Amino acid sequence: MLPVLLGDKMQEIKYGYIIDAYYRDHPELVKILDIGDSAKHNIRTHICLNIEINKNSILVPLRKNLGAAIRPYGKIGYPVPSKNKPNAGLDYRYTMIISDKKYIRIDKPRIPARQIKIISNNYDTIKSEVMEYINSFINKAKKGRIDRTARFRESSLINYYSELGIDLHSDA
Repeated sequence: MLPVLLGDKMQEIKYGYIIDAYYRDHPELVKILDIGDSAKHNIRTHICLNIEINKNSILVPLRKNLGAAIRPYGKIGYPVPSKNKPNAGLDYRYTMIISDKKYIRIDKPRIPARQIKIISNNYDTIKSEVMEYINSFINKAKKGRIDRTARFRESSLINYYSELGIDLHSDA
């Protein structure tokens, strides 16, 4: 965990790794990163946002090639380039929501200091953007419009309706 000064208080940014057991215990997951490459499960760096939704942890993956963070249909991530990975970034589309912390290994980040600095300096913005993404997803899901909304069509959040409090059987 690395301390970050937010306003007048220090906050620690946690870097997490989702252990392979999570994927074995949840074979129903779709539209997630590394679905066919279990070798990456334990090594992909995620930032663990210091927020919870219904007592669930939110983890946002860092990808080598995010591409454009802002697409014609909206923002899908935050650029976090490094010298060797100029297109790297946090990808909001593949955010994971995990209820049991036994599946998360908090560890030192295995990323360059430059990326750590970018995340630290922009943590509040990243956190705010992730929450906006999740809230927009919830809004579209409740209206049954996920498949018709380009920004969410490839979102791993479709795996987490119950964690997000989305009831597909209500008339709301």
